[in-house]
Amino acid sequence: MPGAELIGREELMEIQDLFGKERVNLYRYGPGNYKTREFEAMFAEVMGVKYAHAVSSGTAAIHCALAGAGIGPGDEVIITAWTFIAPVEAISALGAIPVPVEIDETFHLDPLVVERALSSKTKAVVAIPMWAPPQMDELSALCDRHGLVLIEDAAQALGASYRGRKLGTIGQVGSFSFDAGKTLHTGEGGMVITDDRDIYDRVAEFSDHGHMHLAGLARGKDPRRAKGLNYRMSELTAAVGIAQLRKMECILERSKANKRRIKEGLADLAGLTFRSFTDEDGAQGDTLIFSLEKRELALRFEQELLARGFGTKILPEALDWHFAGVWGHLLQQYDRYRDCDLESLWPETGMKLRRSICLNIPVLMDDAAIDELVSAVRSVALNVLGA
Repeated sequence: MPGAELIGREELMEIQDLFGKERVNLYRYGPGNYKTREFEAMFAEVMGVKYAHAVSSGTAAIHCALAGAGIGPGDEVIITAWTFIAPVEAISALGAIPVPVEIDETFHLDPLVVERALSSKTKAVVAIPMWAPPQMDELSALCDRHGLVLIEDAAQALGASYRGRKLGTIGQVGSFSFDAGKTLHTGEGGMVITDDRDIYDRVAEFSDHGHMHLAGLARGKDPRRAKGLNYRMSELTAAVGIAQLRKMECILERSKANKRRIKEGLADLAGLTFRSFTDEDGAQGDTLIFSLEKRELALRFEQELLARGFGTKILPEALDWHFAGVWGHLLQQYDRYRDCDLESLWPETGMKLRRSICLNIPVLMDDAAIDELVSAVRSVALNVLGA
């Protein structure tokens, strides 16, 4: 939980600065609005994009990104079968049809599988970098070839890059989350970025009940062209975000350094297969994933790690919230999934996830803490695998 580990006086100072203004208004579009616009401008500059729009959560961010890209009823949206449930919820909420597909060895979308899943109703592909980059060049080329929108739900990967390009900037629109498990932590919060002015305008409208925010028109006098919701970010949240954003490079450097040392300490263990990468140097550093031969071994591995005081992250502890194969409550509302055994639709993904371990790598780890984690994993590997 990188950003959450570094909450401190800097965030408090930004909040105090907000309350020191002559006109304090915590409402996103009220008079005296300072911090949200400042946060957006800073974020856009850091990411190297024209537009950034702050919203109330990561879920709000992907919902707005999809709406801004024109996703609507009946559209099919291809997405990875391994993701937190939020983007699938957002696709569903827009009346569109989520089409999860199998993951590849990088734990991301496989462009060949994506292409096989295309239909005349496909409108967009959502790439979801789980702490590291997917095959972005291939996905981008595929979308260009077929006239599809490429959306990056980079909630888990703020600060990660692919061959020198920041994740979230490669597709037409990108979204991020600032909850407690993400690179930056503002309590709740999210951001949508794009270089497309029309997408930006539609994102801003969707996040504010459809208000079009036209220059020279008072709020309440402006027209609307589409429905929306209230996904506005508060000034308090933005104040925390400003302080957190200034810490991002430090967070990334420490995370990557810690991950590198831990992985080096485990590299010689037989029976552990580390995930593949399209660009490991560009990966966000707060997780380390490795796979075992069987699901039973992964479960034993998790139990023994817990006994030594170390938890896992998502795999396997929160798999049910991150695998489409168990989302009958959501997917079986659609005719295409209603009478299906969902697990059987993505067998390779289910098998891969169920035999994998994901270690959380804190920012605030000193040498002793790193050595303790490495020692614990090695000890468990000896017990479980005989490694």
